Amino acid sequence: MVGMKKLLVIVCLEMLAFSCSSIHKSNFNYDSVTQKERSDNLLLSETESAYLNRIFETTRKDFDFTNKKVGFIKISGERGKTYYFNMQEKHSTDASYPCDNGTLYIFNATQKAESGGYDAAIVYWSKFSLPIEDVVKRLKNIKLY
Repeated sequence: MVGMKKLLVIVCLEMLAFSCSSIHKSNFNYDSVTQKERSDNLLLSETESAYLNRIFETTRKDFDFTNKKVGFIKISGERGKTYYFNMQEKHSTDASYPCDNGTLYIFNATQKAESGGYDAAIVYWSKFSLPIEDVVKRLKNIKLY
């Protein structure tokens, strides 16, 4: 929990430096992100990209979320980046609120084409690791925001 709070402080300071939005310096406050950024636009905003680059810093290797189309898949229930980022924000203000950063799947050119143009996907609240082919199929068959 302490590591997540430190990460959130770093992300917030970066966002302030880039003048993305006015964010309380101790938490990632998703409510302060502009309505345009919170829209279900499939491309990530600058704020969302910076946040995900930090969360997946150790697993994304040289992948950068900036200007990427990312699918968010919750195995059961809600889908989409708005739900994912709301979960992150609630957890940042209440450590007892359940949160799962998920597993990052980065697609190659063929997988990107087959998925409908997604560069990557984040699968969360899954007990098992999915084969990347299954993630591609889910994105292809389900319209995600």
